[in-house]
Order: sequence, then C-alpha cells, then structure tokens
Amino acid sequence: MQLMHMEEHTCPVCGMDAKDSTVHAEHTGIEYYFCTPQCRENFIARPQLYLGRQSAKSAGREIIKRRSFSLDQVIEGEMQAQLIQTMKQMMGVRDVEVNGRDVAITYDLLEATAEQMERALADAGAALGSGWAARLKRGWVQYTEENELDNLATGDAACCNKPPAKG
Repeated sequence: MQLMHMEEHTCPVCGMDAKDSTVHAEHTGIEYYFCTPQCRENFIARPQLYLGRQSAKSAGREIIKRRSFSLDQVIEGEMQAQLIQTMKQMMGVRDVEVNGRDVAITYDLLEATAEQMERALADAGAALGSGWAARLKRGWVQYTEENELDNLATGDAACCNKPPAKG
C-alpha cells in the first residue's frame, strides 16, 4: 500500500506545527505528523476525534478537566518548581498547582489524559500515592475519561428514543 503524505505537517491533535517532527503515524493510507509522542498516542487511540469536519477537535471543542493527584510524600523547593515546569510542558496542560502532597492539574482532555499525567509525574520523580483509596480514585478517573473519549469518538448515533431513519 502506498502512503499519501500531507503537504502541511500540522499536528491533528493540537494544531501545532509539526514540520520538523519525526513523530508520525499512518491512518487509512495517509501519513500524519505530530508535535510530540503524546499527541501521537492520543491520535492512535481515537483518530476519529481529530479527523473530519464533524470531529470534536475540528469543531474547536475543549473538554477542560481539573484533577488532583496525591503523592507519597511532600514535594518542596527545587523539586516542586521542576515538577511544575515539567507538567506545564505537556500538551493540553493549562495549570499546575502543588500544595503539600497534592498536585492539582487543569488540562484539556482532547490533548492529555490523567493516565499520561500519571506517567509524567512518575518520570519527573514524584511517587503517586500507593494506598488503595488513591489507586481506586486513579482507576476510576481513567475509566471515566476513557468512556467520555469513546463516546465523543462515536459521534451522534441512534438510541432507544430516536431510532434510525428507514430508507
């Protein structure tokens, strides 16, 4: 199969310039370029969210979430500043606040997920809370985000109250 290459290298997830990027993926015979591996990961999981005129992203939609992550220990000083800077560099992150053991992050769900933020926090050296309640909360957040994104990706469909038109 021969791949088509897009002339413009604009990231379909966030709209940033990806002209010099080496991060790419193929979908339906078309090669797409991304500004970050994070955007590529989001696109591969649900390309229909970012392609087509009816997609949530092309409609200019944002789904702003604010999540709080509990850490195993208090983060202070230089490590706190570094953690905030690292998290703010992620695509879709609007704000980061650290208060003791809690990290509150505001982000656009179409560009970032709580699961991606958990990985970034761990990569930055912050150990997430390991108690059963913290793990349960993180699992629930991931589950609800997956459902919300899956529902957005399917678009409007018939339901019990609105059967499909015949003919």
